[in-house]
Amino acid sequence: MVWAGAILTLTFLFVALIPFVGPVVVILTPLPVLYYCTRLGRLRGLMVLAVSYLAAFGILSLSGQRANLPVLFMIGFAGVLLFEVLKRHRSVEKTFLLASAALFCCGAGFVLYHSFLAGIAPWQTVEFYVAGIVRENIKLYAQLNISEEQVRLIRESAPQITHLFTAIFPALALSGAVFTVWVNLLAGRLLFRIHGVAFPDFGDLAAWKAPERLVWILIAAGGMVFVPMEGVTIVGMNLLIICGLIYLFQGLAIAAFFFRQKRVPMIFRWLFYGLLLIQQYMLIIVIAFGLFDMWVDFRKRIGGIGNVPA
Repeated sequence: MVWAGAILTLTFLFVALIPFVGPVVVILTPLPVLYYCTRLGRLRGLMVLAVSYLAAFGILSLSGQRANLPVLFMIGFAGVLLFEVLKRHRSVEKTFLLASAALFCCGAGFVLYHSFLAGIAPWQTVEFYVAGIVRENIKLYAQLNISEEQVRLIRESAPQITHLFTAIFPALALSGAVFTVWVNLLAGRLLFRIHGVAFPDFGDLAAWKAPERLVWILIAAGGMVFVPMEGVTIVGMNLLIICGLIYLFQGLAIAAFFFRQKRVPMIFRWLFYGLLLIQQYMLIIVIAFGLFDMWVDFRKRIGGIGNVPA
């Protein structure tokens, strides 16, 4: 338990103290919590989490460092949520739905709590948060090798950018929750396998397909975007983002199936996934593969028809 507490404490400190790297590692922070809750049991795992959180808080306070403690608490709690959901051995769809919805609701609870303390509406809290991110990005662009004209245009468009991202914030937050669950489940499956710890069998994830009825929601959402009513347009944009995320996962399943069938070296697989993070147009291509798979069935064309459900 001492070793587990030390690792979790160092993880929290790493996220809080190291700029740029911390926000990236924060996505994987629930993983050690999930692992130790599984190895030690619920009660002992929660005890280790609480002690680690208090230790990190004490170290940060003594060193005069500021940290977003609610965020650290939420990502630690996300590991507990994953542990509780995985214990129930649901299907991969239900596991994702339950864990992502719980994490999203937890985040929504923090927004409501801060709104209550500030005495403002939750939507204004989100807008204030988004505006802060936009300002920080403008400062970053000004420091990079970007022309002053482009920076000026971005600065002038800041209100419109803030309004747009505030409008689609629910879908972005839910997508973030789903992405966090996805990354931790994949990493957790590998970690548990290495250490010989049982992990739920979700079957062949490379054969996963989105429900065919989802395409009608996508079409409806696309039509709502063009309705000349702001409320309807906002709902349509949020639905489009969520549908796009689901088809992205189907596209990634196709890519994983292709890599496995063609025995693509691991270095090229990681290069592909790395490009997805830095090249947005590749995301659109993968989403398109996921969407059109309903009609084309790429995995049957790639090979291994017997491995893909009809």
